[in-house]
Amino acid sequence: MRTSRVLIAVLLGLLLAAPMVCCAQAVPAEAFSASAATNSSVEEGDSSASNAQGGGLYSDGTRAINESRWSDAVTIFTKVASEHGEHAGGALYWKAYAENKLGQSSVALNTCAELRRDHPKSRWMDECGALEIEIRAKSGQPIQPQAEQDEDLKLLALNSLMKQDELRALSAIQQILTGDSPEQFKERALFILAQGQSKQAQELLEQMARGHSNPALQAKAAEMLANRRDKTGSPFAVSGQNAPPRQPGTGRQITLDVQVTDKFGTPIRGLQEKDFTVRDDKQPQKIVSFHAVNDGAGVTSDPPVEIVLVVDAINTYFRDVSYVREEVKKFLLQNGGKLAWPVSLVIFSEAGTKIQNGSSRDGNALAALYDQYRTGLRSGNLTNGGYWGETERIDISLKALASIVTYEKTRPGRKLMIWFSRGWPMLSATRTRLTSNDAQQLFNSIVAVSTDLRQARITLYSVDPFGAENSSELRNTYYEEFLKGVTSPSRALPGNLGLQVLAVQSGGRVFTTSNDLTAVIAKCAADADAFYVLSFNTRPANQANEYHSLGVMVDKPGMTARTHTGYYAQP
Repeated sequence: MRTSRVLIAVLLGLLLAAPMVCCAQAVPAEAFSASAATNSSVEEGDSSASNAQGGGLYSDGTRAINESRWSDAVTIFTKVASEHGEHAGGALYWKAYAENKLGQSSVALNTCAELRRDHPKSRWMDECGALEIEIRAKSGQPIQPQAEQDEDLKLLALNSLMKQDELRALSAIQQILTGDSPEQFKERALFILAQGQSKQAQELLEQMARGHSNPALQAKAAEMLANRRDKTGSPFAVSGQNAPPRQPGTGRQITLDVQVTDKFGTPIRGLQEKDFTVRDDKQPQKIVSFHAVNDGAGVTSDPPVEIVLVVDAINTYFRDVSYVREEVKKFLLQNGGKLAWPVSLVIFSEAGTKIQNGSSRDGNALAALYDQYRTGLRSGNLTNGGYWGETERIDISLKALASIVTYEKTRPGRKLMIWFSRGWPMLSATRTRLTSNDAQQLFNSIVAVSTDLRQARITLYSVDPFGAENSSELRNTYYEEFLKGVTSPSRALPGNLGLQVLAVQSGGRVFTTSNDLTAVIAKCAADADAFYVLSFNTRPANQANEYHSLGVMVDKPGMTARTHTGYYAQP
């Protein structure tokens, strides 16, 4: 696939088209049978009362990880591991993680070796394997891919070796491509090959593109080869005719879900229509319908608000995905697994986008369902693969968003979509690269995303899984440069499709500095307690896709209203 095509599925207005759903895999509704709740995998160990105590200590340890108290975490997890209970395997992984944070890399490697020796069937084996690869790569001693049994770890080791000793990595890649490995594994190895900088890497890729026993793999190699040759071009360059602008529909009524909070972020109840003013391009509009939702008072709206939890393993480090898993399960299992709102899960990884079919208030069943799906390790190229790796990651991420939103548009009611991710790249370097054709395609996609998020009644929340550790980084506020609505193609930039930007523009929030993900989920879910649904009629636009800013004011001191910040009107 050419670099210029990496984002084209998005930029040609196909971003939220129905066919995108084929890229997602829905989890069957029958997964929520009574047996599902008891089907979660449990590590070896007894189930005595000591396990209950270990669980409490384990929570203390994860709290220490939250607060970056690495020494305390080592002490706590050492004790939990010594009890050989249900949480022993996880304790050893987090102990190694904290030891590495303290600069004790050799000690961390020994702890991972202890996990491998004492708990060979633990689901934390992959996490420690990834940590070992990371530690050894930093020390200039990458693990040999042949030494790994798990395919994900083998690929991660291969990617590490590619950066340290490319010629040796190419030999391993060639063995994979000519061997009897599964096709998906070969394709991921081919992706790593395409990142090579040497003449030998180029020649091997050309050899694959000229002829391979698997036509699909040969075609993929040809696409990647074309991508390399076009690497210096614009990611928005389109060969042939421009795609037609997406026309989001000409319905005149705009419906908004409006969140009203006080200065502490507490939802405000009891407001009436007369308390609201809606401004369209700063002009007051007549409210034609108004409804106050007060679910927190015990009267559930029909249909009820749905909480959608999206676990992003593409734009998040593997160790952080493990932490997300723990925190999400805490949320699901609190209150005995009885959830206040229907919740659905989406797992987004290199294996595809798995969308749960329907939602459930049974947190125990959801936690068991979560345990059945491995997120897997993403190839390092998607995170550290330079310009091409970044554009590939954007493409995969926006296609996933497309699949999810397309599915949610078929379901009634409001959805609070909580996306655990650092966000995909914003490609600020492309500011000066956009041709007029590129800019038009990008603008069409911005219109599509904005319109479909609003019509699907999705409020998006961006949550950095390890916020406190990254809280000082410039990237945490960089998205603010792109929050202003895009009024024309000449003003369109890749950053306008950033996760954090879309979250704010949908009336949601961005969390970048908190490690307590369970508390963050609760803050987002609190928006379901009380909100207001109102609508107004728009005037005909002077041209297609005419941007209108939106503002909702509340005639009460100290109150703030959040909703979609703009929309695109039609003639």
